[in-house]
Amino acid sequence: MHIGLYVKNFRENHNLSMQEFADKAGLSKGYISMLERGKHPQNNRDIVPSIETVNKIAIAMGISIDELLMQIDGNQQIDISHKRPLPSNIMVPAGRQIPILGTICAGNGIHCEENFEGYFLVDRSIKADYCLRVKGDSMIDANIYDGDIAFLRKDFDFIDGEIYAVCYGAEESASLKKLYKADDKLMLQPCNSDYTSVFIDADDVIIVGECIGTYHAR
Repeated sequence: MHIGLYVKNFRENHNLSMQEFADKAGLSKGYISMLERGKHPQNNRDIVPSIETVNKIAIAMGISIDELLMQIDGNQQIDISHKRPLPSNIMVPAGRQIPILGTICAGNGIHCEENFEGYFLVDRSIKADYCLRVKGDSMIDANIYDGDIAFLRKDFDFIDGEIYAVCYGAEESASLKKLYKADDKLMLQPCNSDYTSVFIDADDVIIVGECIGTYHAR
């Protein structure tokens, strides 16, 4: 089955308009319309979605990208190239599924909840256990931007100056920060001069995971 037809059938079975599905997938209504038709309206060429687009569609459907690809005709073309070279710590979605569990703050902190949002595919050599969407701009000097996906490893040996996901405070706010230990304190350092570092008792901080890479969403 062509991916556009599969999207159309999914929408109709779930009583979703094109705009509603587009919003769930983070795509435009116009693109969903073209995808369902299967042809570009200006040149009548086949629509060839990127692997990132296929991943967004799978997440919007609440299935893994592998499950979606199994429904697509073997002749369906998927663009697995990238428009710009990727740094070595950026994950190309291929090979192994890891769960997207929600949002983590790169700012002043937000409530941390493990809300399952679907899967992201990474190379099998990447040892991440799960990933979270980044919200905020406090880590931009580390090339981590609002809307990026941070890949986290649960088991790690703590090293001063590395980037970790932490929960702290009365509401267990989730933040992405560089960490430094000083006696019984932890310094949470942002990577943006507009933000200041904070010192917190080590016993009041839960290190959720080590950030081992990011994927730029845009």
